[in-house]
Amino acid sequence: MSDAPEQKSFSLLRILLIAVPAAAIAWGVKSYWDGQQQAAEANTQQNTVRNLLGTESANALAKDFQDADEDLLADPPEDAEKLQDPEELVFSYYASLAEAGDEATEEQNWKAFTDALSKATNKPVKYVHFNDVNEQLRALKDGSLHITAFGTGAVPTAVNKSGFTPLCCFADAEGNYSYTMKIIVPADSKIEKVEQLRGKRVTFTRPRSNSGYKAALALLLDEHDMQPERDYKWGFSYGHENSIKGIADGKFEAAAVASDILDRMIAGGEIEEGSVRVIHESKPFPPGVLGYVYNLKPELRDAIREAVADFQVEGTPLIEAYGAGEPLALAMVNYKEDWGPVRAINEAVEAARDEVK
Repeated sequence: MSDAPEQKSFSLLRILLIAVPAAAIAWGVKSYWDGQQQAAEANTQQNTVRNLLGTESANALAKDFQDADEDLLADPPEDAEKLQDPEELVFSYYASLAEAGDEATEEQNWKAFTDALSKATNKPVKYVHFNDVNEQLRALKDGSLHITAFGTGAVPTAVNKSGFTPLCCFADAEGNYSYTMKIIVPADSKIEKVEQLRGKRVTFTRPRSNSGYKAALALLLDEHDMQPERDYKWGFSYGHENSIKGIADGKFEAAAVASDILDRMIAGGEIEEGSVRVIHESKPFPPGVLGYVYNLKPELRDAIREAVADFQVEGTPLIEAYGAGEPLALAMVNYKEDWGPVRAINEAVEAARDEVK
């Protein structure tokens, strides 16, 4: 009888000797795997952000292009065999996801312009629509697209990778052109300044957009040390109109958009003026631009430039479509000078890609 307490004590000691090390091992294993999971999540986050920031320079001219005159544009080929003189010119406006009827409306909006091109060049002009900017870039480079338009942010890529030559953009009646990047929030949002976007969700338009993406991304990185994934959530709406409507309807917390599109939607009654509030506005940028592919025959390029210089926007559907009824004109642009601020943003974004922590 006297041995029973000793047995019980011995058994408890044995259990403790076995259980404590096992628990320590289990804790160590859990800590290890938790650390591995955290490292994997951090690595995934870094890769996501680097991909978000881009994988190549939009500002570098492709190796198969030359720029002897240093205007930052691809020079026309010296070999006459490499110059294009198509029997039919193909024209498109911005790539966008078109809803039913949109393509027909857009084609009609541009009919006076394509008719003017046809008259100046003595060639038929065919209107086409692209849903994706990558398709548009490929078509320009492979010779199946000749005259087209790109949004501000996509212009450097089009110039450097596909031989796009910017020519003109929409301007006011005096020939002035520019727009700004605005970060907007719903009118009743508690967000008052950019710093308060930390921990919130920021909606961008699309990866190559200047005002809808890159300018806002650079602002958050450079001026506020705010990195996507680490400091705020993000997503793409794939259209300025989508972002603006999402803010007006209270579906998005914050969005970066182009001022001219915002103004046009308010003027056109698509959203109520008091439904959104601006918490940041950038310095001016050049707007989207029309241009042609670099390797057209000289006389064809000259005819296109002449048609653009003589074209009168007044009295065409373009006034209502892109000017909200206000006077519009086409103004010639200078890529090297006008897109300097846009290239600077590209450089800032590309530099940030290598500093993601």
